[in-house]
Amino acid sequence: MISVAEADRLLGGILPTPQTELVSLTQAVGRRLAVPVQADRDGPPFDRVAMDGYAVSTGFEGRSWTVQGIQMAGTPPVILGEPTRAIEVATGAVLPQGCDAVVPYERTERIGDQVSLLGSGGSVEPGNHVHRQGIDYRAGATLLPAGTRLRSTHLHTLASVGMDPVPVVRRLVWALAVTGDELAEIRDLPQPWQIRRSNAAAIVGEARCWGLTPRGERVLPDQKPGLRAIVEQMLPGLDALILTGGVSAGLLDLVPGVMADLGAQTLFHKIAQRPGKPLWCGFLPPASDRPRTMIFGLPGNPVSSLFTFRRYVLPWLLAAEGRPLADARIAVAGLKPPPQGQTVFLPWSQSQGVLDWHGSGDYLALAESDGFLEINDDPKSLVEPRVHRWGGGF
Repeated sequence: MISVAEADRLLGGILPTPQTELVSLTQAVGRRLAVPVQADRDGPPFDRVAMDGYAVSTGFEGRSWTVQGIQMAGTPPVILGEPTRAIEVATGAVLPQGCDAVVPYERTERIGDQVSLLGSGGSVEPGNHVHRQGIDYRAGATLLPAGTRLRSTHLHTLASVGMDPVPVVRRLVWALAVTGDELAEIRDLPQPWQIRRSNAAAIVGEARCWGLTPRGERVLPDQKPGLRAIVEQMLPGLDALILTGGVSAGLLDLVPGVMADLGAQTLFHKIAQRPGKPLWCGFLPPASDRPRTMIFGLPGNPVSSLFTFRRYVLPWLLAAEGRPLADARIAVAGLKPPPQGQTVFLPWSQSQGVLDWHGSGDYLALAESDGFLEINDDPKSLVEPRVHRWGGGF
C-alpha cells in the first residue's frame, strides 16, 4: 500500500509526450493551443470607420460639405474628390482616401446633398471615430502564445488570422468499463438481487464538465474469459482505459489478474485512503494498434469510484493535455485528524460544510456536495484542507 503523495508522484512520472491535432474553430473552446498565433496582417488591416456618418478631410475648416457619395462596408475605398466634399460612410467600412475623420450622423443636419455640423460649438479633429490601421497589432506580432487555454473570447483572434482548423494539444482517447454481474441497465426493472448501474453515468457526467468524453462504454462480466475478451476489444487506439469494480481482494475481483495476463505493468495497487483504498493502476506497453495505454481500476462502490476518478484519473487526463489542476485549498473548522498515514476524503458543501454520509455506497449524500475535502496527518490539512470541486460548479 502506498500513500496518496506517492500515487501522485508515480502518475506524474508517466504522462505521455504532448502531441498536436487539428480541430475546427468552433470546437476549439476549452482546448490548449499547440502553436503561437501570429498576425498575418495589421489589425485592423485598414483605417476603419467606427461610426455611421460622414467622412471628411479636416484640412477643410468649413462646417458644411457637399456629399459626394457613399462608402459601404466591404467595398474598395472611394477617393474624396476635394476637401469641400464629404462621403457618407457605414461602420466597419474602410475610410475613404483623402479623409481623416468621421462626423457621426448625430452631429449633422442634411438637406439634399448638403450636410452641416449642428450648432456652433465643437470641431472635427483628425482621427475622430476612426480605428486606425495597426493600432491593435502589427503584422507578424504574436497574438496568442502556445499553451493558451482557448475560450470563446479567443475565437475572434483565431478567425481574424484565418486559423481554421486550429492546432491544439491532442486530447487523450479513453474509454470506460464497469464490472459486475449484479448490474442492470438503467432503464430496466432490476431483479431483487440486482442494482442499476450508476457509476458510469456519474463518471462520464463529471468528465464532460471538464470537456472530456469517453470513446466508448461497456459492461464487463464477473468471469475472466468474458472480461478479458471485452477489454481486448476496447484497447485498440486507446490512451487510457478506466474500469470500475473488480480491484479489491474478493473472489471475483479479476481486474488486476486479467491486466497481468494482458501484459500490463502494475504502477500501484491500494492507497492508504478512505474511501477508495483498492485503487489499481498500471499500463500496457505500446502495441501496433495502440499507444501505451494507462489502465485505472477504480473501486466499485459509487462514492469511491467517483472520488478516485476526480482525484486521480481526471487530473491525469487534463495534465496530459497541458491543463494541470491548481492545488486549491479552503479554510474549514472542526475537522478531525485521520489515523496516522491515512488520507480521508469527505463530501463537502460550500453552504453546509462537511456533509453527513454513510460510507462509500451513500451516493445520495453527494447530491448536495460541491466537491470533497482531502485530509491527512499534515496539520495544515485540518485547518486548510485541499478541496476537489466537481466540474460545473462555482
